[in-house]
Amino acid sequence: MKIYNKVVIDIETGEIIKEDSFDYYGPVAECKGGGSTINSQDPAYNARMAAIAEAQQAMAEEYFDFWKSEYKPYESAMIKANQGLIPAETQLRQAQLQGQLQLTPLQVQAQEAQLAGAPGAISQFYQSAGSVDEKDWMGQAGADVAQQFDIARGSLNRNLARMGVMSGSGRMIGMQKDLALAEAKALAGAKSQARRAADEEKFKRLGAAASFGLGAGF
Repeated sequence: MKIYNKVVIDIETGEIIKEDSFDYYGPVAECKGGGSTINSQDPAYNARMAAIAEAQQAMAEEYFDFWKSEYKPYESAMIKANQGLIPAETQLRQAQLQGQLQLTPLQVQAQEAQLAGAPGAISQFYQSAGSVDEKDWMGQAGADVAQQFDIARGSLNRNLARMGVMSGSGRMIGMQKDLALAEAKALAGAKSQARRAADEEKFKRLGAAASFGLGAGF
């Protein structure tokens, strides 16, 4: 009997390309079935699985019947109804476009008449937008903050004097430093907010001018 250690076969032709084998002479053990046959099946388990499969199939069929009797007619009716609306919707859209085409010249004439009645209005809008000075807004905001902190500083000094705290004491100096730091932060925030507010006001006025005169010729 030939025993193969290694064999290489051409998969297309079936020809052996290379082999490593030897002839064996000696006892051989045969793998055969025994005299008794053991049934590895579980009838109870198989019956349960079959019952589950049949129940699932019944549920699927029931749902399909329900869809076919209820949803399918409804969906078909909806499709037909929508198809029936297409011509009416098309006519409506065409009428709207036609009306818009007829209205556009009238709108242009109305705007021209409006502009003719106030020839300097748009220029005044733009001049108003240019009159927004960020520095003035920031300066006013800074002055308001400084005034508020002057009031707070005077109140602090009076309260500390009533409590007997000396003006040159470490506690007084520390509290004044804290107040100065808070004032600096508030001043920076107020000026930044004022600058943003001035920019928003300027853009708002420019937007009003553009919408009034379509932003052309001025």
